[in-house]
Amino acid sequence: MNLLLFYILAAIIVVSAILVVTLRNVFHSALFLVMAFFMVAGIYLMLNAEFLAAVQVLIYVGAVTILILFAIMLTYQIQSKSIRQSNEQVIPAALISIIFLVLAIFAMTRTFGGAKPATQSVGSWTASLEAKTLSGDKVWNWTVSLEDQAGKSYIAGGSINLVPQIPSYADIGSEINNEYNTASGYLLSPNADFSRQQNLFAQNQTIYIKAWSENLAGGTLKDAKWTLVSSSDESKIITQKLSNDNPETIGQLMMSKFVLPFEIVSVLLLVALIGAIVIARKEK
Repeated sequence: MNLLLFYILAAIIVVSAILVVTLRNVFHSALFLVMAFFMVAGIYLMLNAEFLAAVQVLIYVGAVTILILFAIMLTYQIQSKSIRQSNEQVIPAALISIIFLVLAIFAMTRTFGGAKPATQSVGSWTASLEAKTLSGDKVWNWTVSLEDQAGKSYIAGGSINLVPQIPSYADIGSEINNEYNTASGYLLSPNADFSRQQNLFAQNQTIYIKAWSENLAGGTLKDAKWTLVSSSDESKIITQKLSNDNPETIGQLMMSKFVLPFEIVSVLLLVALIGAIVIARKEK
């Protein structure tokens, strides 16, 4: 059923995209662009990415496409008979489209060609904690426990060492390229994108932890927690809930690793709005 729904959505996307670039009426092309964006949101829903689906509708349908429609409707005499509504550069456009298609297929093949088939586990579970919360003790022992409804569990543990400040010249931790080479594992990192692994943290840093296991049914977890105990005083216990929510993970990445691209997109939307206003002005 899911495969059939995917093919229906994909077919609508392809047909809508073709109509966007072939229709002579620009307004109708924009409406089919809205249709394509809605169907892409449907695919996101099938992938359990509800947050991305909502962003797709709010940003692309509710902002970008509406901006395009305003530009079309406000542009003076854009539907005039004196303006040709057909593309006179069909051959160059076709060649450029084919080149981009080949490059896209090549990039996807190089990126996902050797990927392992998806397992029943869905993603990873993450949590974060401000290191200053652990101030007063230099060493904390931690335990991660994941358990699904079937009783299968994954438990990992280690220690966290705290220092007032990490020297700029110190080579701490190691870079992470692909943490999913193992069926089960964990990462401690000072970065929300988990690009680096380390056990030594400064008191002004945020500690991020990620755990995953292919042996667990990701959608049926009944327990996912991160417990920290002071090595000097076992009565000091801090418990954090591990999360598998897409909005939280995307929010962390959006405000850390991808904050600059996010702001650049905002500026582009502002430039597009100003451009639409300039185009809409009638020549006196």
